[in-house]
Amino acid sequence: MKGSDSAGRLRRPGRAEEEGEPAVDRLIAELEAEHGPYGPVGGAVRAAARAAYAARRDDAVLTEIGDDSVSAAHTRVRDSAVLAGEPRYLRFDAPQASVGLEVTVLDEDRLLVGRIDPPGPTEAEIRTAQGSAWTPVDEHGAFVAPAVPAGPISLVLHHPDDRPVATPWLTI
Repeated sequence: MKGSDSAGRLRRPGRAEEEGEPAVDRLIAELEAEHGPYGPVGGAVRAAARAAYAARRDDAVLTEIGDDSVSAAHTRVRDSAVLAGEPRYLRFDAPQASVGLEVTVLDEDRLLVGRIDPPGPTEAEIRTAQGSAWTPVDEHGAFVAPAVPAGPISLVLHHPDDRPVATPWLTI
């Protein structure tokens, strides 16, 4: 095949193969392929991927999920119908801040109640597939977002004297 080596791996034109290059070539081949292992990628998936890439924050410190009540051990033995009516509790950890978040289902929307530790002059940006909404954070580190649409969200905490802190995207 044109543009491939003797093992059939795709190579980028004009580049010599470097240490570890075959793995990169395989990744590029998969990304450039017309469809992935599960069939053709639909327009909605491509649009969501483009939107997520456009919404990235290269300047932000990314938190890690410390706790999530959905993945807690006790939820595996309980009926999911019982859990559906209960709030979801999450904790995100970053070197300079910790964020506690309670998510309550309200029909089509979600109520988010959060607390940032340490508290300080901060605004919380709630990013969704429909766009971003901003909510103030009080002097105790608390914030409320009353009508967040169901679906993927990410929080970005903005502090005037520090880099933004962003949570990973998750579905609520």
